[in-house]
Amino acid sequence: MTAQIIDFPMDRVRKPATQRAMRSRQPYQVQTGVRTSVKIARVVLFISLVSGILALLLLNSSAGLSPAQANSETSKSATQGNFAYITVMSGETLWTIAQRYAPNQDPRDYIANLVALNNLNDSVLTPGMQLALPLN
Repeated sequence: MTAQIIDFPMDRVRKPATQRAMRSRQPYQVQTGVRTSVKIARVVLFISLVSGILALLLLNSSAGLSPAQANSETSKSATQGNFAYITVMSGETLWTIAQRYAPNQDPRDYIANLVALNNLNDSVLTPGMQLALPLN
């Protein structure tokens, strides 16, 4: 067996990596403009945030327009006919109202009269609720 020498064309030989990398480097082109879809999305987001903040401010300001804390004193309550009307304060119960406005009566009897007079379904009172008190 004899060895054969093969002619290899030199134009197919790879150049070293450093020379190849030097040739392929081109400066990057930076895009300075922003796409219109991104601009539109930003405007819509900004408008929705501003309108949400305005809605919250409007709700908070309208809550401030509600009447100030109600007073349950009969001297400040309206008196009409045979009844005195009071506004229930936070933390008040039928029992405390009965003790305050009928200290000489049995609170259970007074509470029964209050429930019947005001058509209450249960003994739960909410602040701001108007109750009619019998004038005895």
